[in-house]
Amino acid sequence: MSPDTAVLVKRALELLLLPPAGPLWFVVLGLWVARRRPQTGTVIALGAVAASLLLSTAGLGQRLIAPLERDAGPALDQAALRALMARNEAPQAIVILGGGLRSDVHERPERYRPHARTTERLLYGGWVARVTGLPVLVTGGAPGDEPFSEAALMKRMLETRFGVRVKWVEEKALDTADNARRSAELLLADKRRRVLLVTHAVHMPRARAAFERAGLEVIAAPHGFFGSPAHSGWFEWLPSADGVAINWLALHEIAGRLWYRLRGLE
Repeated sequence: MSPDTAVLVKRALELLLLPPAGPLWFVVLGLWVARRRPQTGTVIALGAVAASLLLSTAGLGQRLIAPLERDAGPALDQAALRALMARNEAPQAIVILGGGLRSDVHERPERYRPHARTTERLLYGGWVARVTGLPVLVTGGAPGDEPFSEAALMKRMLETRFGVRVKWVEEKALDTADNARRSAELLLADKRRRVLLVTHAVHMPRARAAFERAGLEVIAAPHGFFGSPAHSGWFEWLPSADGVAINWLALHEIAGRLWYRLRGLE
């Protein structure tokens, strides 16, 4: 199976198995079972509907994602970054991981742009670069037949919107392990081993393990913590678009860690 085909298969499985579609398959199963066992089928279908509603709430999503973020490390403020730069073994580069891209024929000034998750990483990574003065590497390939890689779009946004120069552009990687391996090749060739790694907190433990396995010394620079909301109440248990997004991120990361474990990458 080619790398592009593997990415398409993984994407299809995500869409079919993760919310909102995943629980709905059990509704279908319940309706099928109900033809011969009405009571059993009804229980399965109603349970799947309840699970679908629950997986649309921020309350559940925050509780699923909090333990996944536990090993991400703290977010680094300006004082922490300056303290790191004052050490004898200071970081030597910043690596910002891609999180997807988007395209829209109506969008201006560019049709192709980083996904919102990628943009959040660029906002934080660009700020880290301005505070530290470290050179930046961006990494992310071109899924499917897209004409631009994630990394190329990341570079464009950092340089034209944020005024941050990008030194290395890795635009072949199609997943986190590939990000790590290909980024390490570029950095180690330039004798840079200690890196500040920028990605979402929920993704950080898996990403850090991949980069360390690739031979780099990683200092985590996580952002985007979803497991510790500023406000909570009964309304967090109502279905919402934010609830769907948080639960999707949590289950996507759980599936990713399981997949890496099965492949011996974690």
